[in-house]
Parts: sequence; structure tokens; C-alpha cells
Amino acid sequence: MRRGLMGWDQNELPKSALEARLARLKAAMARDGFDAYLLYTNLVRPAAVCWLTGFTPYWIESLLLVPGSGTPMLATALSKRVADWVKTTAWLDEIVNTPKPGTAVGQRLAALGAKRAGVLEFDALPAGLYDDIVAAAPNAELIEASAVFASSRRVIDAAERKLIERADALAFAALAQVDTATATDAGALAGLVEKHARLAAAEEAYIAIAADLDADRRLVPVSGSVPLGRRFAVRASIAYKGAWARRIRTFTRDAAGSAAAARGAAWLDGVARSIAADRPLAAQLMGHGGTLSGAKLESFMAESVIRSYPLEVIASSRAPGGEPPAAGTFLVLTVDMTIDGIPWLGAAPAFAGG
Repeated sequence: MRRGLMGWDQNELPKSALEARLARLKAAMARDGFDAYLLYTNLVRPAAVCWLTGFTPYWIESLLLVPGSGTPMLATALSKRVADWVKTTAWLDEIVNTPKPGTAVGQRLAALGAKRAGVLEFDALPAGLYDDIVAAAPNAELIEASAVFASSRRVIDAAERKLIERADALAFAALAQVDTATATDAGALAGLVEKHARLAAAEEAYIAIAADLDADRRLVPVSGSVPLGRRFAVRASIAYKGAWARRIRTFTRDAAGSAAAARGAAWLDGVARSIAADRPLAAQLMGHGGTLSGAKLESFMAESVIRSYPLEVIASSRAPGGEPPAAGTFLVLTVDMTIDGIPWLGAAPAFAGG
């Protein structure tokens, strides 16, 4: 369950921005001949519905129905007693509270006379919801249509950019709480970083730590007491009003490690500022990997917001394919390097094209 404060502030997310996003999706639907579009959302897959409406579920699953004309309908298993709360967090004129959201959506598809309904991430639509939809709307064909959503989603508008920047500022400030002179326990440190982010209004905060980089570079959630080594890394994944950002910083207690960490951080900052649009990300990152003397690029990945997951891998050293990012695409770059024989991890946000 989410623990952060959620609320819709039109100064941060204007209704006009949500209307423009919905209009882009409807234009893409019309182009591909869809009468309606369905988007599933739950705790771990909130991004698509949040982008269109501002609504982020705090635990229960829901379905958003976008008709070719008219306003969207959210069918949710949340009880009626929280319907008013939902309206304070999102732009939704119609909320149907029901234990069977699939049936409610199917009934609306039938009433609309919809023949072709696109579905975001069709293969990941829960089977129970699918069965309820087709039972209530036997004449509606459900079709995988993630590309329809992607064609409208890749645009990062001014409102979203500001929210991303705020989430990144929260992550940056939370990591700045780490003091290598006093930090000795990974569990206590994770709590300190998360506490700072949440008190600064983070909607969600996930903290992971590689407690001893010399022994293991894997970043894992830490809840118990784990001693910190002389070199460790902390990852903060932060959400603010539905926008996510992620940063990783490497911390060291020795002079050689501090010098390597400073060089790595400066290098990553330069890379993040220079990602070009319309060029393959893997080629760019591998090319940048040779620009830091004494360093070896062990692995990398680039994440973006493209469907229902908040951050999704779109390129990596394991799978270097993928389409080049369009201008303005939001990215999170994560790299694992060895600098002068010292392990170093880093992650920072970027926008393709500057």
C-alpha cells in the first residue's frame, strides 16, 4: 500500500494538460479505427492511467475506459466511501465503484456499441477482468494496442517535466543526507533517506543499497541491520504526483575511492546532458563509456515512461536494440563502471535532445 500524500493540485497539473493528453490519445485511436481504449492500473502499474487522469491507486485494481467521444470512465474495486477522495486526486467525472470492474466496463462498451476496443498491454490484462468484459460485451473485439498509447505518450509536456524535476530534486536532496563519517548501518541509512524524501512530500520512495561495493555491486532493499563497507552505493526511486525519478550515488571513505566517485559523477552528469535524440541509446552510451580515462563500462541501462510501469527498460548492455528516443523523451540512465580499479555505480535523469 502507498504511504505518501496524494492530491491533485491544478497549479502543478492543470486540467488543460490532462485534456491535451486525452485528445492526443483519442486522435491516435481514431487514426487506427478504435471505438474505445482500455487501460488497467494497480499499485505497480499506475503510470498510464495517472498520466491521463492524475489518479494513482493506493492498492486496488481499476480499469479506465476512454471512449472515442465523451469522457473517460474509471471502474474501480475501491468502495463508494472513497469515491469523493478519488475525485480530489484526479480529473475524473465518472467513477463506478464496483467489485467487478470488468463487468462495468463491458456493459459500457456494449452500451456504446463499440466494435473495436484497444487495450494497453493486452497480454498483461488479468484474465478475470478479460472474462468479465467479454461476457458483458460479446460484440466488442479486444485488441492489443500498446503502440496507439505509445504514439501519444512519448510527448513530455511542460507540466510533466516540472513534476519530474521536482521528483528528481527530492531524490537528490534525500541522497545528500548521507554522511560517510557517521553512516555505519545500511538499514538505518535507508530509513534516513526515505524519511527525508517523504517529509519533503514524496508520494512514494523506494530505497536500495549496495552495502559493500567491493564485495557485491547489487542494489537491494534493506530493512534490517547490515554493516556498510568503506565503499557503498544508495539508490533512491522517488515519486511525486505520479512522476518518477531515480538517482544512484556512490559513497566512499577513502581518498582513492572519493576521487573515483567524483570523476564518475561528473562524467555521468555530462553524459546525461548530452544524450541526443533520434540516435540509438546503446550506441551513445557505449560511445560515452570510452571518454573517461582509466574507466571500464561494466553495464548500463536506460529507462523511460512508455506504458503502465513508472520506469521501464528501453535499452541496456544486455539488450542494446530499441528505437532511438524522440526529442524530449524522459530517460533515467544507470551505469556500472570500474574507475581506476574501483567499483562505481550511478544513475541520473536525462531528456533526449537536452
